[in-house]
Amino acid sequence: MKKFFLTLMAAALLLPSAEAIIKVHTIGDSTMETYDENATDKRGWATYLGAFFDANYVTVNNRGKSGCSSRTFYTGAAQWGTVPQQFAAGDYLIIQFAHNDEKNNGMDVDTLNAYYTSIGHALETDLRGTHPQTTYKAYLRKYINEARAAQVNPILMAPVARKYFSGNTIRRSGLHDLGDKFWCIENGVLNETASVPASDHSMDYVQAMREVAQEMNVPFLDMTTASAEIYLQYGEAQCTDLLFCQGDNTHFATMGANLIARRAAQMIKDSIPALAPYVDIPTTITANPTAIEMGETYSGMAVKREVLFTGFGLEPSTGTVSLTASGDVQISLTGEDDSYAAGQQAQYEGSTLFQRVYIKASYSSEGNQRDSIIATNGDQRVAVYVTASVISLAGGSPVKATWELHAMPSANPLAAETEGPVSGEMTMSLMQANSIVTDVDINGNTGDNVIRFHNANESGVKTNWPTDEIDENASRYIDFAVTAPSTMELRITRIAMLLGAYSTSAMKIHINTGIGVNFTDVHTIYEASQTALPNKAMNEIYLTVTLTIPAGETLHVRLLPWHEHTSGSGKYILVRDVVIEGMAMPESETNVDEAAAEQPVAQKELRNGEILIHRGAQIFDLYGRRR
Repeated sequence: MKKFFLTLMAAALLLPSAEAIIKVHTIGDSTMETYDENATDKRGWATYLGAFFDANYVTVNNRGKSGCSSRTFYTGAAQWGTVPQQFAAGDYLIIQFAHNDEKNNGMDVDTLNAYYTSIGHALETDLRGTHPQTTYKAYLRKYINEARAAQVNPILMAPVARKYFSGNTIRRSGLHDLGDKFWCIENGVLNETASVPASDHSMDYVQAMREVAQEMNVPFLDMTTASAEIYLQYGEAQCTDLLFCQGDNTHFATMGANLIARRAAQMIKDSIPALAPYVDIPTTITANPTAIEMGETYSGMAVKREVLFTGFGLEPSTGTVSLTASGDVQISLTGEDDSYAAGQQAQYEGSTLFQRVYIKASYSSEGNQRDSIIATNGDQRVAVYVTASVISLAGGSPVKATWELHAMPSANPLAAETEGPVSGEMTMSLMQANSIVTDVDINGNTGDNVIRFHNANESGVKTNWPTDEIDENASRYIDFAVTAPSTMELRITRIAMLLGAYSTSAMKIHINTGIGVNFTDVHTIYEASQTALPNKAMNEIYLTVTLTIPAGETLHVRLLPWHEHTSGSGKYILVRDVVIEGMAMPESETNVDEAAAEQPVAQKELRNGEILIHRGAQIFDLYGRRR
């Protein structure tokens, strides 16, 4: 196990804290996922949940993943297959699914495909759909049983509501009850407009989860109702402006995700006695997250993160919070490139502060770095420590893999043109390279060849895009992979390409990175989901990244498109000039076990009401200050 894993350990060792006693694992979909702040303004609520626990006793392991249903999270090798490996006896598992289970309009995909087979129809390739009374319940039971087998305590949490306002209420479908319109087989024929009365909850995923909770004696937290109450409290206009991403009825912006996490913490405090003593819901100024780990970064390259400062019941009722950053860290209240500075002033009113602060750091020195952001309001002072492990690219050999895609692919997989000690290939899953077009705007010019890619079945035959998709389908992608030589590791610094759409203004996309054949350690590094890709024009995507790939391992860069709102066969994604580049470095000889063995074991002491951390002969407080 080489340096790719070592850097994660190094980052964790920068803050001298004791290991928490309990882990709360969270599994679900894109409404929970932890996102890269550089890639999107979308925020999953489970990202913020840990800030409402005493970190000395409870930590949160958020495993929410975009596009997953209860079925595909369970069957995905990189999803549920890896979660139990992180369990310890006495942990907790929060289970929240339904958004993507509703694919195929409430029909289980196996039932739908059996019908399609009987009439000679092409099979449905979106495997996420479950029926609330059958497969949805079955997968919830699987998670519960396997958690209990590992001596982990399961919690069923109903999915957050969608922002589907109907006057002063949330529509039935927004509460995950598809009873107003769903698909079913009636007399051997597919009925696409079936309905049941509001009193009939047979197509209600929340009621189905509640019934499983009662059947298996599992705590049930009704976040569907709780989140809908928050939306109604703010009203549709403020929900749209403050709580949700632009043009999105499902995914939260920072404020919405934080409010949902706060409500989730209160529900846990009220319903889970063993966790209640460790839940802390403050009314003064707090930071979320309480510490920021940049992880591994390269010297001279800017990296960005964000922190959310909140305060309730502040005095005076209108005022200013001073924000200051130290060292190589600068902060901004807007995220505009020219607005970063060492100090900022955040205004608040109504005794309530809700301020997102953007962070940028460009390190000139190698090694472990530790800076801070301080928020001050009267006698209140909150510190957020920013840590990084900075490495140099000096002494490496440049590497580059390029797929120009100016002509139809001549092979599958398609080898990259490479420079330096690296190999690369392009593959596709449920996609096809359809044809060449020349009427596409590239930096103000037309006439160049551009390949149109389309949704396809497992045989590579063009098929319609599924209707009303809101997120990626993990099985449908164009994959660009680079492999490190057996004796050198790769440090990837740039991923670039041209992306666009053809015959549509509703094409959305994620660019995800992952490692190896199981596509583990997944990160979304770019998304066009609030604003679609341009029709007959190309966006230039230029992503500065910090990705260290161990010797002999493969980095996958996956384009995962979906077509929002409507179906159709004449909707295309455009891709050209894909480049992955960086440096090949001598393989690191230090492994994680050796690194961990060099670190003194941390022990905790309560002295005069203050928690102190002993690490070897040194003593620190919870802010990392030596005592």
